[in-house]
Amino acid sequence: MRCVQRLMERFGNARLESVPREENSNADVLAKMGSQMNSVQLGQIPLGIQEIPSILEVEVFQIQEIPRESWMTPIHNYIQIGVVPEDKLQARRLRYQAAKYVEYDGVLYKRGFNQPLLRCVDIEEGNYILGEVHKEICGNHSGGGSLPLKVLRQGYYRPTMKEDAFNFVWACDRC
Repeated sequence: MRCVQRLMERFGNARLESVPREENSNADVLAKMGSQMNSVQLGQIPLGIQEIPSILEVEVFQIQEIPRESWMTPIHNYIQIGVVPEDKLQARRLRYQAAKYVEYDGVLYKRGFNQPLLRCVDIEEGNYILGEVHKEICGNHSGGGSLPLKVLRQGYYRPTMKEDAFNFVWACDRC
């Protein structure tokens, strides 16, 4: 009640009206619907449809992210448009390496022999995932040996995941 009184002081003119229970049946029905399973027995609630929005639409400009170069770029370019390096040895190595990857909806995945497709991540995403698995929501501050395996089981891949995991654990204050 004190909160209401403090809020009322901010207004120039305020008036409180008490609505008798008989006249406030819609609010009673809504309150009962939230606590009961069978809402059909409660009767019908009048529904009002708002034809126009209560706030004005704001013009939003879409920001296009500039693609970053990462370890996935050559593989992605080869799979999408067939770009290979000039050097024959590097081109052969890229073709062999790209056979292990597949692209779905613009996202690169690594195929495994006896595992599901692993989503390929760059260094920023990889560090975020390592942090989440190590110390945040899923975390139990696991060591550098088991951390990359946990990330792998979650469905993410990066070639340097083991080294990155060891460095991440080494930099952790609690570990």
